[in-house]
Amino acid sequence: MEKQLFYSALFLAGKPLDMKYLKKICDPFNLENRLITYVEEFNKLDTGIFIRSISGGFQMVVHPTLSTHLEDHFGERVEGVSRGALETVAIIAYKQPMTKAEIEKVRGVDCSGSMRSLLDKNLISVAGRKQVPGRPLLYVTTPYFLEYFGLKDLSELPTFREWQELRSRSTNE
Repeated sequence: MEKQLFYSALFLAGKPLDMKYLKKICDPFNLENRLITYVEEFNKLDTGIFIRSISGGFQMVVHPTLSTHLEDHFGERVEGVSRGALETVAIIAYKQPMTKAEIEKVRGVDCSGSMRSLLDKNLISVAGRKQVPGRPLLYVTTPYFLEYFGLKDLSELPTFREWQELRSRSTNE
């Protein structure tokens, strides 16, 4: 019954469920190992839906190979992120927490619009104030940032070298 509860909770939630929540509905003893087994069993069924480990939890999602076929009928699931907002959130992800002035120093341009967009999309949030004169706001990425970009945690972000390789590959194509 625990396995069925796990699958049902993921299906109904529509968002990642963290271990804190899953321990409320399942026996907490050695739970993570059992859940990994459940995920592997489910994903072997090759149903077009799979469970991914993301943002400190688990989520049931449509397999990426099928999402393009379904967009015509259901639309894209999430709004796109502009290039400026993408650059801004990348800077925050790698160097967080950061103030708006620190982000603008790295980008070299005003990022008010990008910051507003990222806050509206819940990709970044305010984490407090920096202990300097003026006490500017500090920004960090959110758990939804991890979900949006399909990351388990920030350690999955590409290194600078990996990013350069990806960039040169896309430029050459």
